[in-house]
Amino acid sequence: MSQTNSSGKLADQISQQELQHLITVSTGFIDAYIIDCHGKEPMLLPQNIVLSALDSNTQVKTVEWHEAQLPVYAVNDPLRQNGVALVIEGDEINQRFALMCNEMPNTIRIRISEVVDVDQQVNDPAIFQYVRMDERLFHIPNMTHIQAAIGL
Repeated sequence: MSQTNSSGKLADQISQQELQHLITVSTGFIDAYIIDCHGKEPMLLPQNIVLSALDSNTQVKTVEWHEAQLPVYAVNDPLRQNGVALVIEGDEINQRFALMCNEMPNTIRIRISEVVDVDQQVNDPAIFQYVRMDERLFHIPNMTHIQAAIGL
């Protein structure tokens, strides 16, 4: 019975975001952003969770988007004054936030088979996993940690 309960709880945790991601993945391709991150490997982020991109001062705690003040999670170089805030979708409207980047990230369409999991120790709680693509190392963000870090 406990196995059924844990499976049910797991099914409950599948969000709309994850379902959209699974649909995209099933086509064999994913459109993603490559985001330069200060002090760590570039981030690989599916485009379908980015709602908008806004030019912004980087030295802010919140970004206004559709009359809402979204908390900022910064991955930009802290010495830069101007950057781009990517509005990231959340399961609920109050879980949206802005990812502060140095500049508008590059877009890439990748074949899922080109992205290989890297069995490397992850010491940063903001990193979910490392992956390799074309001999280049990237990280997949841990959105749950990022949301918690900015108070969502």
